[in-house]
Formats: sequence, structure tokens, C-alpha cells
Amino acid sequence: MSKIAPDLFVFPNKVIFGRGSIRELESQLSKLKVSRPLFVTDAGLIKNGLASTVHQELKNEGMDGPIFDGSDENPTEENVLEGLEIYEKEKCDGIIGFGGGSSLDAAKGIRVKSTHPLPLAEYAIGAGGWDKLVNPMPPMAAVPTTAGTGSEVGRGALIIVRPSGAKVAIAGENLFPSFSLCDPELTVNLPPFLTAGTGMDALTHCIEEYLSPKYNPLVDGMVLEGIRRARNSIVRAYENGSDLEARGEMMIAAMIGGIGFSKGLGVVHSLSHPIGSVIGGHHGTINAILLPAALEFNFNHSLSRFLALADALGVKPLSQTDEASGQAVIAYVRDLNHKLKIPEDLSVYGARSDQIPEMLPMCMADHCHKTNPRPCTEEDFKQLLEAHIPQ
Repeated sequence: MSKIAPDLFVFPNKVIFGRGSIRELESQLSKLKVSRPLFVTDAGLIKNGLASTVHQELKNEGMDGPIFDGSDENPTEENVLEGLEIYEKEKCDGIIGFGGGSSLDAAKGIRVKSTHPLPLAEYAIGAGGWDKLVNPMPPMAAVPTTAGTGSEVGRGALIIVRPSGAKVAIAGENLFPSFSLCDPELTVNLPPFLTAGTGMDALTHCIEEYLSPKYNPLVDGMVLEGIRRARNSIVRAYENGSDLEARGEMMIAAMIGGIGFSKGLGVVHSLSHPIGSVIGGHHGTINAILLPAALEFNFNHSLSRFLALADALGVKPLSQTDEASGQAVIAYVRDLNHKLKIPEDLSVYGARSDQIPEMLPMCMADHCHKTNPRPCTEEDFKQLLEAHIPQ
């Protein structure tokens, strides 16, 4: 063991996983003395009937709490405060986050604000927020309908805050969901493009966590397993949304990536967070667009880890050197993006080169690059953004 300083290994999540586990929602909430939960979701899940069906079933079982469906694709402090107003007006006593990472993070934000009076920016990692999240918070159920962010097992939330407009991580040990229900059946109607984007989000988490130089051998072992599961399932789930085995494997990969947040992420996320704040777009898809270039950026600082990555991804270069393994990993990710029809650059979101100066300070302020294997400068971020935004 090369490190002497203590490290923190935390895996306290309660997860109920498997087909039909959504039927446990009412009983698990009742155990926590919740009778009137705020149901936090997004308008799309109301429109397709999935959220409405689950909410109605809760109502039939005696849990008649209100719905908040105002969560944006990249949740904002305004979303949180709007949800908080409903939570307080309706005298709720618990929260359900139902949907993708955006809904789960918005639910966590509402949970924080229900008992913490400061602006959300004060609870960000960069502002020492970890030590400020000290007040008890209401019970929360996390029910993911995508296999991507891992927010259902994470102790943080990504929210665009006032007044900076930056997407920041609000995190603390109190912010883990009280329990999570991970039911692959809830993901079968996810459209192919979202299956691709959320799946690549999970894979990016696992890869960046493995490359992080932070010492955590428990996470190292888990994320390699997450990569194996994702590599065997992501294309299957994309091509056949009804493949429940593949859907379940991707949910496991996403959870592993979420648990691994404690090891840190990297340059991909310090780019994608500002991109989501300034330009917008689907977070996981943005990560997928950036991942090949980020692997190239980190290449010479991550060589000792590429052999294990290549093995986890199932690629076998003729030469088993670190260099050959690294090149094989990058080629694999590029090919996977092609199979999943991931856009090649950020023009799909209307990105413009004149937006780069606004994003650079956000990139530098973002905490994720602190655990990137290669130190990042503002010029590095500028070059990486320019490479993905047509001039």
C-alpha cells in the first residue's frame, strides 16, 4: 500500500433491486412513517403515463401526496425552490425522486432546502457545503427510470445555482436516499437515444473513477465490474429496449458508477457540467461526446491502468503493452459511440465558440478535475472545448 494518510470508504445505500421492486414503494415509505410524500418527476414521465400510474397506485394505497413535475433536463435552483414551495404548502413529510438523474437531483435539492436555510450554492463542495449539511432531512425514496447517473446511490446532487449559473455538486453523508428501488421494468420504454446517452453516462463514470489517482481499491474493483456489465449490455439495451436482462445489467452498472463517486471523476465532468449550464443538452450524451478526447488527453498519465480497462472492455490488442491497450480502449469507445449514434460534437446542442470564455472559469472551479490523472489548466479546457465546438 503506497498511501499512509487515511481514506474514506462509504457504501451505506439500501437498494431493493429487481423486476417488480416498484411494488415495494408504499411499504418502504410506511416503514419510515411517511404518509404524504412529494412525488418529484418530470413532465415527460407524466405525459407517457409512467409517473402518473405509479403515483395513482400510491394514492390507491392511501398515500395522497402532490406531484411536482417541474424538473428541467439540467435541474436549477429555481426548480428546487418551486418544488419546495409545494412541499411546504401541502405539508409533505417525505420525498420521492422518480425519473432520471435530473429528477433525483431535484428531489435531493428540495430535501436539502426543506431543513437548510442557506442558498444552495453555500452547500456546494467548493464552498465547504459538506460540513454545513447537518440538519436532519425528511425521508427520501429514489426510483430511477434510467440506467445512467447513479444518483439513486449517491450522496450528492448536481444543480445549477444562483447567482453564478454554474452547475455544482451539493454533497454530504446525510444526502444518501433513505432507500432506492431499482426496477429494470421501469426502463423498458426509454427511447434508444436516451438509452444510449444514459448508458454512456454510467460507462463514463466507471472509466473516470478507475482512472482517478485517489486511493480506493474497493471502488477500483467495483468499477471494472461495472465496465464489464456495461460493455455486454449497452448495445443490447439500445437495440432492444425490452431486453430486461440487458436493462438490469445497465442498472447495476449505473449503480456501481454512482457508488464510485467517492473516488472522484475527471476532466470529462469538469467540461460537461459547464456545458450543461451554458449550452444545455443531455448530460450523459455530452459525456459520451467528450470521452474519447478525454482518454487521449489522459493517455500518458494513465498508461498503467489501461491494460485493466482493455480487459474489462473485452478488447485484446495484439500487443498487450500499456500503450497498445490504451489505444484499443480509445478505439473501442469511438466505435461504441458510433454504434449508439452519439453525435460527434456539440453542434447538436447549438454550441458556439463565443460561449467558451464563459465556460472556462466554470471548468476550473469544478471539483471533478481535481481527481483527473493529468492536471488540467485553463488552456487545456479551452483546447478540449474548441475541439468539440465547430468554429
